[in-house]
Amino acid sequence: MDNVSGMAVLTAAGLIVLRGLTSGADAYGAFLRGAERGMKSALSLLPALCAMTLMISLLTASGLTKLLAGVTAPLTKLLRLPPETAPMLLLRPLSGSGSLSVMREIFAACGADSRAARAAAVMMGSSETIVYTMTVYLSAAGVRRLPDVVWVSLVSYAASLLVCGLMI
Repeated sequence: MDNVSGMAVLTAAGLIVLRGLTSGADAYGAFLRGAERGMKSALSLLPALCAMTLMISLLTASGLTKLLAGVTAPLTKLLRLPPETAPMLLLRPLSGSGSLSVMREIFAACGADSRAARAAAVMMGSSETIVYTMTVYLSAAGVRRLPDVVWVSLVSYAASLLVCGLMI
């Protein structure tokens, strides 16, 4: 299967290059201009991503996420979620890699077929890293004030948690 997907990518790239050559367009120049714009976008996003990554690292290293997980125990009970999923509940909107790490810990501690592991897997698959996504897109667009979409995203995350607690 890996050979098929590799060949598909190579074929697509070859067709794009062939189309550029036969159309008479400056394909290489277009590629360089696109790469330059991509690098400028990446550089403009870097400060916001660094700040967000630092914040998440500080929360995790300080032990604040574990403390907050204890504080959110009543919320997990209200949502009918296993208490082991409290760190996941907090980290998922912030960090994909952080929540993946928490999910691995839940799998190791509770077993992959446990209710906590199933809930963590559903939480991971049914939600987005809202803060990361908003950081990237709002920073790229130059938005300085939080739009309503942030609150709508958080409400949809809460709805996914509620459904997860009811269905798992």
